[in-house]
Amino acid sequence: MNKSPEDIIKELQAPFKESDIDFKVGATNKEKTMGLALFYVQARAIQRRLDEVVGFMNWKVSYREVQGGFLCCLSLRINGEWITKEDGAQITEYESVKGGISSAFKRVASSGFAIGRYLYDAEPSWYPIRLQGKGYEFTINPIPNFTNRRDGSSTITKDSTKPENKLEKARLMQVTFGKYNGKADKKSNELS
Repeated sequence: MNKSPEDIIKELQAPFKESDIDFKVGATNKEKTMGLALFYVQARAIQRRLDEVVGFMNWKVSYREVQGGFLCCLSLRINGEWITKEDGAQITEYESVKGGISSAFKRVASSGFAIGRYLYDAEPSWYPIRLQGKGYEFTINPIPNFTNRRDGSSTITKDSTKPENKLEKARLMQVTFGKYNGKADKKSNELS
């Protein structure tokens, strides 16, 4: 690997495609009709980033179970030297062990190597929610808003495989239930 440590850091911290970013409901209003969107990078996207930037032979991860959660150690080999950072997370309600391990990995990638850390700069935004099982889910997909960043830059890279406007998204939408399961809206496609 012929990259300088500065180049490696810059590549690790680069923005992710929209398709690599997920969200969850944070706080809710009193009426439980609106939720605060919390954005994060998917674990597999972080793994791909590490493979691309330092190479799959130059990073490793280990976990230790602690009371109520997991500690994750993420090590990167840069210029022949291993650099290790550590962070942890609690066991989660959904897939408790897997969720806790994944959360610990994402935390150490962000806190230790600043991978996806820019998502904390997103403007707090509230979206409509509905009850789903024991928790809440958004009724629309939140989009991170970085318009009030100090430097005015955008940190989301557009995913060229996703349609840009609502009409195009509607044309590509497939029904996921009933007798039309798996079929796109025929009328919308005939109009184009």
